[in-house]
Amino acid sequence: MMRLLRTIIILLFTCSPVFADGINEADSWAQVQKAGKGTITAYWYDIDPFIYAGSKGQLQGVEFELMESFVQYVKQKYNYDLRIKWENAGSFESIYRKVKDHTAPGVFGWSFFSITPERRHEVNFTPPYMPDLNILVTSNELPLYTTPQLFFDHLQMLQGYTMAHTTMEDDLKKLQARRNFTIYSEYDDYEVLRKIAGRQNGFGYIPLTIYVVALQKGIKVKRQHILVTERPGFAGIFSKNSDWGPVVNEYFQSFACKRKTDSLLAKYLGSEIGRIIMDGPGTNETAQQSADIELLTKERELVSQRLIETALQVEHQKMMRNISIGGALVIVIITILLYNRYRTKKRLNDQLIQRNSIITRQHEEIALMNRKLQMKVLQAQMNPHFIFNSLNHMQYYINQGDKSIALKYVARFSRFMRLIIQQANVTTVSVAEEVLMLEQYLGMEHIRFTGKFSYDLQVAEDVPVNEIRIPPLLLYHYVENSLYHGIMNSNRHGEIHIQFSCTATQLICSIRDNGIGRTAAKLIMDQKAGVSPTPHSDLTTERVHIMNEDVPGSISVSKEDVLTNGEVDGTLVLIRFALEHAIAKAPEEVLYSV
Repeated sequence: MMRLLRTIIILLFTCSPVFADGINEADSWAQVQKAGKGTITAYWYDIDPFIYAGSKGQLQGVEFELMESFVQYVKQKYNYDLRIKWENAGSFESIYRKVKDHTAPGVFGWSFFSITPERRHEVNFTPPYMPDLNILVTSNELPLYTTPQLFFDHLQMLQGYTMAHTTMEDDLKKLQARRNFTIYSEYDDYEVLRKIAGRQNGFGYIPLTIYVVALQKGIKVKRQHILVTERPGFAGIFSKNSDWGPVVNEYFQSFACKRKTDSLLAKYLGSEIGRIIMDGPGTNETAQQSADIELLTKERELVSQRLIETALQVEHQKMMRNISIGGALVIVIITILLYNRYRTKKRLNDQLIQRNSIITRQHEEIALMNRKLQMKVLQAQMNPHFIFNSLNHMQYYINQGDKSIALKYVARFSRFMRLIIQQANVTTVSVAEEVLMLEQYLGMEHIRFTGKFSYDLQVAEDVPVNEIRIPPLLLYHYVENSLYHGIMNSNRHGEIHIQFSCTATQLICSIRDNGIGRTAAKLIMDQKAGVSPTPHSDLTTERVHIMNEDVPGSISVSKEDVLTNGEVDGTLVLIRFALEHAIAKAPEEVLYSV
């Protein structure tokens, strides 16, 4: 018995259209009464101005607000909390099929549905909230037919446009039974109207409301005053086995619903048009006379408004055209007046342009030469500093009487001087040559300060040391600062680590020491208030500035303290050279290895 019960439950969940279509929020009225709350599902499809998504995606329209007002009615009268889950069905036909096929009691559909006897057998309708009048519209190229017979006589030459599975299609097929003509289906009412307006022999049936809205949108079609069809009205639909009928009928037949509908039509269509539509022109001649006059008046107002807007646009375009023509004439006159002067001055202007070009080129060449001279002047100011320091070192060893160290230092000094002389007249050297110069310098200093510090100089394997060229003696300043300001002022054994590496866009030289750091070194310098052991700091800064003026971003220098456990443990200097400007051919001067 239990196995049979489980099988039945599984079949209900898998085969029921409610769960097969993903709906589980379609409570019955009995469930809402019992729980005091509930949820119903409402399918919709876009039909402006009755239900549609606004610019921000929010639902709005006459039918949307009417259904939401039903929720408020249930809350006010019965104190039940009702919620609507709105689902876009994707098409008019899909809404009808979903509601018709579902067995769930709380499934509704809204998309400007007409009440017909055939549909009453398949779905339930809410009481109509507004009249349902389909009017015959044609393109403006066709005449205004005074009798149905005149229209029937031309019917075979016309093309009908409609939406599939609608009352408009039913009305066209009734005409097709009289005279054979072609019927084309479109996806919505406004596209039907656009097709009719764009075809010389196009026609079709359209709800009166859609026709009036189309006039406001500027779709130009002609309303024929014949063959109007009328049905009980427009309404929402819900499933046949639903128990929502009594409360739905109660609200939609109430005065509150009528008042709400009037306000919504006035809101979305305008008060006058809303009243005309609610009154309706009727189907008999007597009922049509006064309503037709009023509707014709409104049509003329709408058409006149569109004509005024079009006329204003044409007038604006005409004014702009006249202004353009007047401006063109002024330009032509000015051109003619200036033409003679232009002919006489053209040669002089060409000569001035040529001379200006020569002067500009010469100015750029002079500026380049000036920058190169500045670089050489600064470099020449630095070279004596090396020589004086080295001579002082040799004098120191000779005074100490240590001949072996003095000879070793002299040998280092001679090789170092040879490099200095070779670099005197060049603006760039290869990385290999700069590394060799740094090794010679650190070797000399290591001899002088034996046991005080050690150093290592590493070049990454991917660095093309013979292809990348950098300014000579630029790195020396930072190495010397590390030695004299960082390590010489420290009480521990000093270490200097120099590394060359490459990225995709830069050559990076890092100089790291384990000295006392920049802040402590500055305090010592301020206390001494004497001559700095490295007086060329400003010269090096000026060289970098000049090179970056010539080629912006070619060299960048950053300095930072190295911290260990929150304490200063030395200084790190990073000098970055842009490879775009550092890789170049060697100058004409040949530098021999030492």
